[in-house]
Amino acid sequence: MSESKTKSPIAKSPVGKAPVSKAMSSPTDPDCQECDTAARLGLSTEQGEAVTRDASRAVGANLSLPHIEAAAKIFALLGDAGRLQLVLRCMERPQTVSELADATNMSQSLCSHHLRHLRDQRILASERRGRHIFYQIDDEHISRVVRDVFAHVTHD
Repeated sequence: MSESKTKSPIAKSPVGKAPVSKAMSSPTDPDCQECDTAARLGLSTEQGEAVTRDASRAVGANLSLPHIEAAAKIFALLGDAGRLQLVLRCMERPQTVSELADATNMSQSLCSHHLRHLRDQRILASERRGRHIFYQIDDEHISRVVRDVFAHVTHD
């Protein structure tokens, strides 16, 4: 291969500065991860820094942009009435996919799809008992969030 067609692992450097290795912009670079997370959320880097600062101040904990992204995913999942109904049913007691599909008038396939997303974000937990998998609320935090939202919307 000719020299002009080979790819160099060194990026062109600005005048007067040392060459920058492409490895510095790898997915393990925290700055790059923050930029990627901000982009996934539809935020500029400055907006990402601002929302992280404001959220950290509001909750009294040092949060990162991935924390903001995780919270946004949870709110998005709970924003769908069908998934919210699954969560409400699982707040009552552990239930199987069949029970949840019947109770919500969803196909088992659609119900399983929703349950997978809810489990991936640790809203629901699953436990195998024999041939059946039971779904239940992952922890009390989720139950409190759901109860608090309904308390808010019914408050005069």
